[in-house]
Amino acid sequence: MMKIIYLLGNIGAGKTELIRRTHETLGGRLAIRAVYCQQNSFLDQEKLQAAGIPAFMTNENYRVPVELSTADREELVFYEFSGRTGYSLPKQNDGVFRILVFSVTEGDEKPLKYPRLFKEVELVILNKIDLLPFTDFSGHRFQRQLRLVNPTVPLINLSCRSGVGLESWRNWVLKLFGHHYVEESGILPRLNNFPGLSAYFS
Repeated sequence: MMKIIYLLGNIGAGKTELIRRTHETLGGRLAIRAVYCQQNSFLDQEKLQAAGIPAFMTNENYRVPVELSTADREELVFYEFSGRTGYSLPKQNDGVFRILVFSVTEGDEKPLKYPRLFKEVELVILNKIDLLPFTDFSGHRFQRQLRLVNPTVPLINLSCRSGVGLESWRNWVLKLFGHHYVEESGILPRLNNFPGLSAYFS
């Protein structure tokens, strides 16, 4: 069984690190591959390969193959897009998911400023929340604007650096394959373990 994720987001949002941390957090439960849909991604490609993740590059006018495998092996394939490329790709079947990775450094007003980026995805990941104390970003304002644009899209607040939110992300991924994850208490930190960060979402 194969699931495909179109990983959308601006340069610097943390998409490659999210793939690496996904591989690390899942601990071999799923086979993971990554495809970069833009050139000049050699450093990111090498970073994933060094972590044991097969990574490739393609530049075929962003025409991404979405044929799903019929094999029994469970595999997760990330197609990483940078900038606004990839947003026009349709959700062609139930095995393809579009995820927006958005960094707190990009500003909390973006859902209303660029609504299309947030409308046509199945999940929004608010990344780099460990940087909140160093920005003017308001998690409450961001969530309010996001709900005006897309009332039902799931939102995961996450920091790849600290690990906050990775448990929620891991469980979301595993549910794609029908798995129900049993919590490993204490393995991954949660937002409520960091009162200073929790205040930005209250």
